[in-house]
Parts: sequence; structure tokens; C-alpha cells
Amino acid sequence: MPARQLDLFDPRRWTREHRVHAASRLADGLSARLSAPVRLVVHDNRSTMVSWRRDRGLVRYRVHHLFLDAPPEVIDALATFGRDQGAGRRAAGRRIDAFVRIHRGRIGEGRPVRLRARGRHHDLQALLEEESAAHFAGAVRARIGWGSGRNGGRQRSIKTGVYLHDQRLIRIHPALDRPEVPAYYVRAVVFHEMLHQVVPVIERRGRRVVHSTEFRRRERAHPVYERARAWEARNLHVLLGGR
Repeated sequence: MPARQLDLFDPRRWTREHRVHAASRLADGLSARLSAPVRLVVHDNRSTMVSWRRDRGLVRYRVHHLFLDAPPEVIDALATFGRDQGAGRRAAGRRIDAFVRIHRGRIGEGRPVRLRARGRHHDLQALLEEESAAHFAGAVRARIGWGSGRNGGRQRSIKTGVYLHDQRLIRIHPALDRPEVPAYYVRAVVFHEMLHQVVPVIERRGRRVVHSTEFRRRERAHPVYERARAWEARNLHVLLGGR
């Protein structure tokens, strides 16, 4: 039976061999359409389904595993999304969005997500509620918890938090749950992620802008912004030496 017929409505259940085969086939399909070498990373991030960038002649794609079994017309759209600008790219984005909507059930949306908001040193739920009341008139509705923070190898940077739009979920890196990390810094990180719910992503000249001018303006207006940035500049080594 061909690989595309094995289970094959949920790539998460494929064997590693079939996932690798499907990923290679997708990368080859994109490379042929773009006339350029493609490096493909497959992930399970339910917030950003597709992203890409060019790097010295190489096109790097990050795609949700949903696309491992994408039909040719969707692969065409993925290639157009990483190549064209303007109307062509917008049309490709609509086709990709339609594919995601149709197969939303395969993403695992609605699966229970276990969250731990109260840490050893910082209570994320309390911070979220305080920030929502103080800066958003209580309008931000999101779940929050500490992430796993599992990383391999030596780190040179750290993603302190992430906001998952589809789930209205905020995860904060557990390296922040330490006595050396001041509460005002954790507060600033929580506010930053909450702001993503209020100031949406925009598209400018064919590219998605996550941190727009309005986003940055509102972030800088927070009472502890400058203090938190200064602390981070002095103490990045504390965060990188996390768990």
C-alpha cells in the first residue's frame, strides 16, 4: 500500500519512516516549484502553521505536520506563499487557510492542555489577572501556564513566552520561575504575550508583521518596560542557565 494511504488521516500516527518519507517528498515538491533547494522542518505548533525565509540561496520552511499529506494544489500554494508578493501571495494564503480549516480536526484542537500556572516563585495566573484588569479593562481572556522548557544543546537565546492564538493560550519559559528573576520582569513578559491577543498580526508588503508599530508602542508604555529590558540586558546569562 502506498505511503500516502497509511492512516492516513493523521500524520501524527505515522511511523517515523513514513513521516520522513512524506517530509522529503514535500521538500522535493517545494524545491521543484521554487527552483531552489529547500530545508523543511515539520512541527506541531498550532499557532503558526507555515513560515519561511530565504537564507543564502536556501529556502527554509517550517510547516505543521498537517501539510505532510497536502495535495498538489496546496503544495503549489505553499510554494507561491514563499515566492510571490502581492495578490499572488494573498491568494496562496487563502488557499492554505482553507486547507487548514477543512482539516482542523486533524490538528488536535480541543485536546486538553495541562497547565501549571503557580510556580515555585511566580504565580502566572495572578499576574495575568492583574495585568488584564490594569491594562485591558479585563478584556483579555487567555489560559496561562509554565512551558516545558526542554531544549537540547548549548543555548544562545531564549524564547521567554509564546501566545497561541487558536487556543488563547500563553506559555512562559520555566527558566523565569527562579528567585533570581524579579517579579516585574515576569510581569513584563506576561503583558507582552497578552498584547498579542489585543494587537493582531498585520500583513505589510506581503509579509506578516507580528510586532507592529502599534504593538511596540503599547509595549513600551507599560510601567515596567524599561526596567525589565534593562534587567534582561544585564542578566541574560541567568535565563540561559535555566532548567
